[in-house]
Amino acid sequence: MRLSKNGAWSTCIFLAVSWIFAGAALWPRPALAGGDAGQPGAFLTYGAGARAIGMGRAFVGLADDATAVYWNPGGLSGLRQNQAVLQYITLIDGNSYQYLGYGHILPYIGTVGVGVVMLNQGEAEGRNTLNEVTDSFTNQELGILLGFGSDITPQLSAGGTIKIVNQSLMNLSATGFGIDVGLMYRPLPLLNLGLSFQNLLAPSIKLAETAETYPMNMTFGVGAKFYDDRLKLDLDVAKNLEQDAIKPRFGLEVMPIPSMQELAFRGGIDSAEIHAGVGYAYQGFQLDYALGFQTVDIMHKVALSYSFGGFVLEVNPEPTTFSPVGINRVSILNIKSQTKFQIRVWTLEIVNESGALVRKYTGEGSPPHHIVWDGLLDNMTPMPDGNYQVLLVVEDASGATRKSAESAVSIQSILPLGVSPVEMLE
Repeated sequence: MRLSKNGAWSTCIFLAVSWIFAGAALWPRPALAGGDAGQPGAFLTYGAGARAIGMGRAFVGLADDATAVYWNPGGLSGLRQNQAVLQYITLIDGNSYQYLGYGHILPYIGTVGVGVVMLNQGEAEGRNTLNEVTDSFTNQELGILLGFGSDITPQLSAGGTIKIVNQSLMNLSATGFGIDVGLMYRPLPLLNLGLSFQNLLAPSIKLAETAETYPMNMTFGVGAKFYDDRLKLDLDVAKNLEQDAIKPRFGLEVMPIPSMQELAFRGGIDSAEIHAGVGYAYQGFQLDYALGFQTVDIMHKVALSYSFGGFVLEVNPEPTTFSPVGINRVSILNIKSQTKFQIRVWTLEIVNESGALVRKYTGEGSPPHHIVWDGLLDNMTPMPDGNYQVLLVVEDASGATRKSAESAVSIQSILPLGVSPVEMLE
């Protein structure tokens, strides 16, 4: 199904609107302020990744990038590529919040995730018990996340994150340790169900006489992906076990221009902010920007990520232009096929400009490293000049179907002006 068709877009809009109303049915009236501020470890609730924050921090049901170590370690095994993420957020009064993360795939084993969260609060004026001005002081909170996620079954994955947290206030410093646990269940190819327990083993920080223990947060998320992942929706319901309120979050991400898969728009809402965002990807790099609208201020969030390696399905024709009757009589279709589960069946299709299938190759097991396409019809006559698209489709051992991006290759047999016939013949 292609987004360029009006019927597909109508369905797309219907699904998005339906999801929004489903979220609205659960929604309390947004406070748009406060959040979890003031609680121990509140800095670990601000979010990781401008992409997820732009979706209203609704990410437990998707968790499909390197920030899964923060949101739901059960989603780590769903990463398709290794990824590094660097995020910067400006907070009120000149404070800043940074996140640095990395996810690395270990084929057939699982995915390792690492994250570093840092909150830097600017200098504040110190006062004694007599309200007299003393030396200024700063407050810094740091969290180091070490996670791992793996598949239990093709549909169910689980993961855990070890947390090391530190707080430095004035001349005091303390360190604590905790554990997060997450699950991700995929009952259908388009549907994810996520469950995350943050601070299942809660860190405890003791700066002075009294220790402060981080509260446990439980979040259930429903994520869905449509139209080759061009539309993603997530509805999360979060519960701080020390508070009565249940906090829903809703977010969506859409790539509306079929010819520009690199451009994505996002929006979302949670109990503290209304969010909007945009992202643009180019050759493995992705720049994400998000705005958070509060009653007191507007928050700016920026993140840069880089993806490489990992699981890949792609076809690279060489050369991209050839002629069955010329010097370059064939195109070598070079194939890369590294998938999470072993490939059961593969198909390589070549279609013309009108979308009609002109050549098909298929087989069992992994596809070959390359296929030679001679551009000839079954009766050994050359195919018409024009542009063709090559697509690789595989079915893996889990029953899931994966597709490569379409690759372009052209046949040009008619002599262009100024070219001697000798140049076209061997």
